[in-house]
Amino acid sequence: MKKIASSFARFQVASSFFKLILSSLVIGISLVGCKTEKQSHKTANPEVCPETSIYPADADGEFDPMADLSAVPCGTIRLWGSAMPKSFNMWEDYNSFSAGLMSLMFEPLVSLHSTEDRPIGILADRWEISADSMTFTFHIDPRARWSDGVQITAEDVQFYYDVIMNPQNLTPIFKVGLSRFERPKIIDSLTLSITAKDVHWANFWEAAGLVAFPKHVWKDADFNQIRYRFSVVEGPYQISDFREERYVELSRNANWWGFHKNWNRGKYNFEKIRYRFMEDRTKALEAFKKGDLDVYAVYTSSIWMKQTDFDAVQKGWAVKQQIFNREPIGFQGMAMNLRRDKFKDVRVRKALSYLMNRQLMNEKYMYNQYFLLNSYYPDQWPSHDNPHAENYPFDMDKARALLTEAGYIPGNKGMLEKDGIPFTISFITASEDMRHLTFYQETLQKAGIQVSIEQISQSTLRKRLDEADFDMYWIAWGSSRLNDPEASWSSATANDPGTNNLTGVQDPIIDSLIHLQKTEFDLKKRNEILRALDTRLTEIVPYVLMWQCDFHRVLYWNRFGMPKNVYAKFGREDESIPVYWWLSTEKRQKLDAAMAEGKELPLEASEVHYAE
Repeated sequence: MKKIASSFARFQVASSFFKLILSSLVIGISLVGCKTEKQSHKTANPEVCPETSIYPADADGEFDPMADLSAVPCGTIRLWGSAMPKSFNMWEDYNSFSAGLMSLMFEPLVSLHSTEDRPIGILADRWEISADSMTFTFHIDPRARWSDGVQITAEDVQFYYDVIMNPQNLTPIFKVGLSRFERPKIIDSLTLSITAKDVHWANFWEAAGLVAFPKHVWKDADFNQIRYRFSVVEGPYQISDFREERYVELSRNANWWGFHKNWNRGKYNFEKIRYRFMEDRTKALEAFKKGDLDVYAVYTSSIWMKQTDFDAVQKGWAVKQQIFNREPIGFQGMAMNLRRDKFKDVRVRKALSYLMNRQLMNEKYMYNQYFLLNSYYPDQWPSHDNPHAENYPFDMDKARALLTEAGYIPGNKGMLEKDGIPFTISFITASEDMRHLTFYQETLQKAGIQVSIEQISQSTLRKRLDEADFDMYWIAWGSSRLNDPEASWSSATANDPGTNNLTGVQDPIIDSLIHLQKTEFDLKKRNEILRALDTRLTEIVPYVLMWQCDFHRVLYWNRFGMPKNVYAKFGREDESIPVYWWLSTEKRQKLDAAMAEGKELPLEASEVHYAE
């Protein structure tokens, strides 16, 4: 299941980099035999790496504290891309994988610093904010070039705004933020200003998130049809090979203009990044074990507990680690489509929450590695627990009482009905792992609810969600260092195609809190409003909240160099590995020798906790 976040926040974090998903979504190793393993290993990264890295002598500016300046650009890394999305164009099909891909090819004007809550120039080298905090002026770095050598101009950034706001383009998530602004004004070829229509704390960050699109290439193109091919890009990588349903490969642009900025020193070190598409995470794990993938991020507790202590891990050839960092924690749950009559009564939604035996599922399927959620913004509360919210322990009696209050009574064969209409629920999913859904299905049926599960393709799933054509759907949402709840919970977004307001929440109290936080520039006070909004969400119950974890699990072959904290301070594997890791000649040689001789390598730490 891919993780998704708000468009603005997600792209900001991705750009200071990752990025679905993720986020996003998983990657693996076991021994099929020494011969097979040696062969896979020898062909994985045959490149000869240079001894030192070479960057332009005129590179200037501050360095990224997450990057290791000793990293040497070299080699290929092979990652799991999960199921192939219907488009790599994240602006018209927002998903964590595509967002990560795009962040390697297109960058914003300004992004969040990798370790501090302050802006850092990316495409822009400087900016000004008007006294009333309504107008933002950005100066594009004069060195900025498209991959075809054409200079990036203010017109390209204005063109981005025009493309996103074009009513014919399927970019609803991104329209929410940009609708706060007038069309950007061109001051000169490298300078533009953009003025907000109303005061909003996020105006600077939304404006800073403007991207350049290649107007000289796309001006006559149908943006909705730009899906898998991007002939001209701005970032450090470009798609060089693509096989539908098989893989996509990115190649590093050694002449990328961004290497004239010290901020990119020690980053984007792989000559090639290949994402292999496989919908089944178990098959992806087997591919990792065979040596066909270099990294496998584990999102399934049973896999982590039962399938990751194989011989190569025991010998130190592959590394098994839990990574604890400061990534903002989102939530996951069963989204209930409040647009449908059966879910309009909050008593029904509460009953469905009481009918999910999360404690037992956590124990049975996830080995108690997760904490149970009672919040939509768990990182806003100590120990991730909202003290004002119900925890919804499994309680069949409470659920039945609530359903009775809502008008549901036993009918034919004891199944619940209201006004002669049976209570039916359909879950949609593209997942192969049905354990949790079938467990929940059985419990609901015991309570008298008729439940079906529709297994559909990823593309069909996306279409159904875009059109709000579902009853319930299990989804995981990411969070952000700068939380703006409008796109996810505002009534104004409830019926937009492809909205992040998946459940269709329309609540005047939520709307008033969203409006209140818009004009609050103090982060501490804004978070107080966010906690109040969170409490209100727990009262109206748009999701059957499930569980979450505060660490990352990963397997990787022990041939890579990486920062001391393994992952970025606020990032996941997809925000860290393509950006900060590199192929280490020393580690690769040691791994080659150990595998050839059947010897062990020293084991790496099983846990890594972020430290400044």
